[in-house]
Amino acid sequence: MENKTYFPLILLTTICVTYFVENFLRSAAGALTPILIEELGISHGAMGMLISAYFFVYGVMQVPSGLLSDRLGARKTIIIFTMLTVIGVFLFWLSTSYNMLFLAQFIVGIGCSTFYINAVKLISTWFPANRRATAIGVLSASSGLGNTISYMGFPIAESSLGGWRTLYLWMSIILVANWVMNIFLLNDKEEVLVNAPSTEKPAILKSIIIPLKDRRLWPFLLGYVMSSMAWVFMNWMTQFLIDTRGFTYLQAGQIASAGTIAGIPGCIIVAAISDRFKNRKNTLIGFSILFGILLITIVNLPGSFGVPVFSVINFLLNFAASYWVLYFSMIPETMPPSKAAVGLGLVNGIGTIGFSFITPIYGGLVDVTGGYTSSNLMIQAGAAIMPFIFYFFITECYGGIAKDE
Repeated sequence: MENKTYFPLILLTTICVTYFVENFLRSAAGALTPILIEELGISHGAMGMLISAYFFVYGVMQVPSGLLSDRLGARKTIIIFTMLTVIGVFLFWLSTSYNMLFLAQFIVGIGCSTFYINAVKLISTWFPANRRATAIGVLSASSGLGNTISYMGFPIAESSLGGWRTLYLWMSIILVANWVMNIFLLNDKEEVLVNAPSTEKPAILKSIIIPLKDRRLWPFLLGYVMSSMAWVFMNWMTQFLIDTRGFTYLQAGQIASAGTIAGIPGCIIVAAISDRFKNRKNTLIGFSILFGILLITIVNLPGSFGVPVFSVINFLLNFAASYWVLYFSMIPETMPPSKAAVGLGLVNGIGTIGFSFITPIYGGLVDVTGGYTSSNLMIQAGAAIMPFIFYFFITECYGGIAKDE
């Protein structure tokens, strides 16, 4: 199968299905926020902790994900950890208490944590440089479909399917079927084009410290933390629209899903623009500026503008937010293969950990102040800082294969 020219497309298809379901699971708690707050009788801060139960462990696991990629290979890592995800999703489906949902979120977070880095590793080894960012964009676009099914599907399931658990069960079954597919279809490649595992395996601590000491990684770390601060609003948008703009759960779901749909063409088009013009940095800066402008707009838009206007702005906001896909093309082009896999894990991990801390803080500020003003000022500040980091500290890297300093 390795020698067949269509194998990269088969591989991309099956990992896209996995990433689609994983992003449904990733968004589930955020999409269910109004339902779970009422069902469990919890505060906004407690709901933020439930969301963060997934994201914190997901973030912590990003560096081990890079190390496992080097030591076990991408295929084995994906298959083993998807099995944990399967266990977690069925626990979430069965759970009726806050503590059990928290545990389920934690397990799902561990299971999903290794997938994206290892999927990028597989794409980087099977696709040539002139199609690599586009292929990563296609993979990343499947996340938008998963998020959309979550934010739009749960309100529909509540009103038409007798509850949110029916939809959650269907998606869990798809994940099990896809896990079996991956056992047979995923394949590592010996001659690695990017991020080749080193023949010498340094100690784990040294494997982490070496990339951290490389200053080329620092702007990506800081920029991704700022990005994650801004993305916190995406998880709180449904509740924010219900609490402050007077929308129903179904209307808020329609607005939120308009944004998640945008991630599908957004990830593909942003990556393709970068490949077409052979420029990563300017593409990153341009879309991050647009994202900041649109975030400030939607946070301050009066509810009287209605569902259509909010939906259009949120579509454009999430389209612009697709700039994040460029991180995963740029880091392997900025850092040498000996550091890039762990570097990807560090950036994705530290950014996600930052997100997991800010999410309950956002909800806690709502509880303390009785409104969203302070919380939204915090995330708008993160969006405003990002483009400056990208402009002053990131250098152009298209098609590069960096050397050790």
